[in-house]
Amino acid sequence: MALIKDQQLSFSHAATPEIRFADWLSGGIAAGDAVLANGADDLPSLLAHAEKLSMIAIEFDTFADGRGFSMARMLRRQGYTGEIRAVGDVAMDRIDFMLRVGFNAFELRDDQDALQALQKIGEVSVHFQPSADGNGPAYMM
Repeated sequence: MALIKDQQLSFSHAATPEIRFADWLSGGIAAGDAVLANGADDLPSLLAHAEKLSMIAIEFDTFADGRGFSMARMLRRQGYTGEIRAVGDVAMDRIDFMLRVGFNAFELRDDQDALQALQKIGEVSVHFQPSADGNGPAYMM
């Protein structure tokens, strides 16, 4: 699996965490500083413990599940500066939108071309919603 991190193909990066956020909560800090979360996890708890984590991997189980976008946006809005990695059903045409809400790493499936995914970054030039990347919506320009 290829990983894009900070808008570059990454060849040396930490593995995607296998410990689920709910399991990490019961194990505490001794369980490590990286977790795997998804839309079913308790967002207030994740926000409350985010500063203890260096990486939060957010899993997209299906294309139709957009809760991961909200999770990333809320983490960045709260001031989380660690890695937010999208994993699972990461569609290349959504990478630009994922960057805007706060994701800074993307784990691609084996059937996805990493160079093609990199070309998708910046493909959408006009946005109509506020974002975590600091670029306002088009109607505010």
